[in-house]
Amino acid sequence: MSEDGPTMNADRKMLEREAQEWLIRLTSGRATPADAQALKRWCAQSRAHAEAFAEANLLWENLGPVAHRLPNADVSGHANSNRPFVGRRTFLGGAAAASIAAVGYLAVRPPLDLWLSAYELAADYRTKTGERRRISVANGVSIDLNTRSSLNVRQEGNEERLELVSGEAAIATAQKLPVPLTIAAAGGQIHATDAQYNLRCDGPRAIVTCYRGSVGIDYSGQSVTLREGHQISYANGVLDAAATVDPTVVMAWREGQLVFRQMPLSQVVYEVNRYRSGRIILMNEALGRRLVEARIPLDQIDELIVLVREAYGAQITLLPGGVVVLS
Repeated sequence: MSEDGPTMNADRKMLEREAQEWLIRLTSGRATPADAQALKRWCAQSRAHAEAFAEANLLWENLGPVAHRLPNADVSGHANSNRPFVGRRTFLGGAAAASIAAVGYLAVRPPLDLWLSAYELAADYRTKTGERRRISVANGVSIDLNTRSSLNVRQEGNEERLELVSGEAAIATAQKLPVPLTIAAAGGQIHATDAQYNLRCDGPRAIVTCYRGSVGIDYSGQSVTLREGHQISYANGVLDAAATVDPTVVMAWREGQLVFRQMPLSQVVYEVNRYRSGRIILMNEALGRRLVEARIPLDQIDELIVLVREAYGAQITLLPGGVVVLS
């Protein structure tokens, strides 16, 4: 056996660990533009360096749903927001777990949801990053699945029952149903007989937006009726009060667009990251508070990067694995 084998393996492991440490520093909320430039130089040392960072980013990207399963999670995706920081030990432990996954250990629920669970893999319908898909079920019901979504469809007697395992879906009935269509999501039940609405499931939190008709919601022993132009969310046993929204903005993704109206850039970045491979990382807290008014086509999702550079003078650092640093 060549003596180069163990040496090459050790070098590869060292690069993997260094790449993980770089990514942790970059997303810690304490990184500086100088750190981003230093990382860019590290990645440029060799193809192996760049590949190691890209692989580390793929693992880190799958940590996204974890924050939504932790207390006080925030949807902004900004490193300095209230969203919990997934720390060094968690990430490095996840990297070790991912090596187990590589040899087929997907039959059980993965630790910290670092990759798709067996339940999500077994879903009747799934969409990949940036993919949208229309599904027709019984009684003239149509469902549009958004990016990174998983849906189960089951028949129980004469009632069609569905479960949004993760992601987002727009549901519409073409006629008044004889039996309410029921969809389960994040521990709740959504019922409708003649309606059009949007359902989003981020870990334990579900958000329901009514576009037409009315929608019934049962959650944690509570029942409410949601009317047109209103939105409600629930999580951790709490059903929030309904709020007035513009459902055409919420459901613009069905038309291939994302619409932002006076939304903080930190939250805009979080939304855009759902539709692209890799990740945009926002390192400037003041920049993250800037309000954005924009309409971005899904097939030109990186227009956000151009917008931030031209409108706000942000510094852009491009890194392997589709990572873009805004500072």
